[in-house]
Amino acid sequence: MEFNPSDGSQRSGLELLPAGEYDIEVIEAEERSSQKGNQMIALTLQAKHPDGYDARVWDYLVSVQAAVFKIKMFCEATGLQKQFERGRLTAEECVGRRARATVIIEEGRDGFSDRNSIQEYRPADAEPRGIATNPGETAAEPPAEPMPVSDQDIPF
Repeated sequence: MEFNPSDGSQRSGLELLPAGEYDIEVIEAEERSSQKGNQMIALTLQAKHPDGYDARVWDYLVSVQAAVFKIKMFCEATGLQKQFERGRLTAEECVGRRARATVIIEEGRDGFSDRNSIQEYRPADAEPRGIATNPGETAAEPPAEPMPVSDQDIPF
């Protein structure tokens, strides 16, 4: 076996992403059967880790009544609404699609370690969720001068 020793300093992309919002791209998709025999599409998603390297997350679109909401969410976020409406989605149609995703960390079970999971898909141009921590500022603007605050400004 041969390998490049300098590759040892690079991250593998298999480390967990911290929970949060990420721009993702579907880099692989494969039609399979789930463990229970249901039709599904296994997605390999790529996101940028906060440390700057590419990281991967896996997700599964399973064709069962209880999980159709996730297929719908994925299709709406990636421009595949027509495929959802006709009731058929192929793995090939998923590859290359981009979206914004809320990534969470699921606790490991049955001897497996913790893993990332997709909680929600939204269109790639969707506004970040949550509230502004500096109201009135945008990320592109420099911080404004602090405003004086008196005891009467505080509601409690």
